[in-house]
Amino acid sequence: MTDQPQNTRFSNKRANLVKTGIVILCVLALVFSMWIITSHNASKTLPENTLVTAGDVVVVNIYAQSLEDVYAYQFNLNYDADKLDYQKHLYSDINDIPTIFAVVKGSYLLVGATMIGAREGFSGKNVSVCRVEFTALDDFYLETITISSVCTVSGTLQYLEDVDGWTTELSILS
Repeated sequence: MTDQPQNTRFSNKRANLVKTGIVILCVLALVFSMWIITSHNASKTLPENTLVTAGDVVVVNIYAQSLEDVYAYQFNLNYDADKLDYQKHLYSDINDIPTIFAVVKGSYLLVGATMIGAREGFSGKNVSVCRVEFTALDDFYLETITISSVCTVSGTLQYLEDVDGWTTELSILS
């Protein structure tokens, strides 16, 4: 055993206890934050004519059966603006197409997204394209929110109108 003064050994033990305590607190904070994130993002898929309560957050997930060399896209998301309020929460689910926007146009939301720079477009099957959040303004039975006028632009700048195979899935954040 070394001839360390008693205070030095006590300081080292105390420092180790403090470090251990900090690590435990960090782990607990991480676990708690993951629990909060997953509990706030839990959602359930809704059948048509589900009762929605005022204040509920309605999430519309947009899917495409097949994307081939898609550099950009645009579509109309049709909804009842008297019942749902667009909250400016719009998320691209395609990492390769990160620049996304939406413009409220009365009874529909014009949604578009694009890549930036010269590159090949995105391709995939059964793709989750993006999601949009609305807040219910009043209690009502949810009717289908539809998608129309889907257009895409390829990496070679070919423009396609009225593209088929895009669908919506509705859920409520709980």
